[in-house]
Amino acid sequence: MNETPIDPDVVELLDELVSPGAVPVPAAELTADQLRQGMRDAIALFVRDAEPVAVYDVRDAVVPGGGGDIPVRLYSPETPTSVLVYLHGGAWNSGDIDTHDLVTRRLSRDTGAVVVSVDYRMLPEHPFPAPFDDAYDATVWAAALRPDLPLLVAGDSAGGTLAACVALRARDEDGPRIDGQVLVYPGIDDDLEAPSMLAFRDTSRVSLDDLRFYFREYAGTPAALASPYALPGRATSLAGLPPAVVVVAGHDLLRSSNEDYARRLRADGVPVVVQLDPGLVHGWIDFAPRVASADRAFSELTGSVNDLVGRVAVGS
Repeated sequence: MNETPIDPDVVELLDELVSPGAVPVPAAELTADQLRQGMRDAIALFVRDAEPVAVYDVRDAVVPGGGGDIPVRLYSPETPTSVLVYLHGGAWNSGDIDTHDLVTRRLSRDTGAVVVSVDYRMLPEHPFPAPFDDAYDATVWAAALRPDLPLLVAGDSAGGTLAACVALRARDEDGPRIDGQVLVYPGIDDDLEAPSMLAFRDTSRVSLDDLRFYFREYAGTPAALASPYALPGRATSLAGLPPAVVVVAGHDLLRSSNEDYARRLRADGVPVVVQLDPGLVHGWIDFAPRVASADRAFSELTGSVNDLVGRVAVGS
């Protein structure tokens, strides 16, 4: 499915995560604390010796949500171009505004956006729809920050899923005007027989069993099964959604669903920019500080965001 090999720098970096002779432990056998610590440890490795990213103003705030207060972190440039709500990855059970601090700093610096990084509630303590409700409530709040500027929703992996579903709900419920969605290798559906699932099942650092566990925990509950706001691929129509940037990692179990979602968006009249990074794997945005090809992919991503904001500004 992908003739481009994984970037050797990626392989070398990911090998640092594994102790010699260690046997992988299935995600289903780990506690929430162990999963979260594992992600914190990985991020610490990925950003080791990273250059600091300065932003004009950074402050923490609390957003009132239907399920309680939602911690957020705001990154503000001196002259903002847009407001971008960012939802971190981590399989809906790991990650936070600290693990993704370097990502959100760079997004703000390189796009001029006021980035609102959301510390949404997570599994297993808070099953669906709690993470999604927090994402939506934070977006409604962010829309009032600078209503004169374009508003975007963005996220990576599980956060990309949330961003896509926030855009769906805003459309369906006449919610805040969202001008763009930036989806970095999002979870779109739970089809584990898709071509990329089969093509990369033996080379992915996330096993199919782990992915099955994550999808079952988040999108397999009774509340989630009936809702397109759990996985956006369940939506019957994508018409009327905001323009999208869809970022696809070449060696990713989710590649097929990402590409299919981009095709569906286009078929329903939604402008889409697809960024395919053939030598990269799921999660590359986190290790951009140490991998040159991931750094270039990040620059391409922010360039696409800037282009999207520019088109919105011209059309407003």
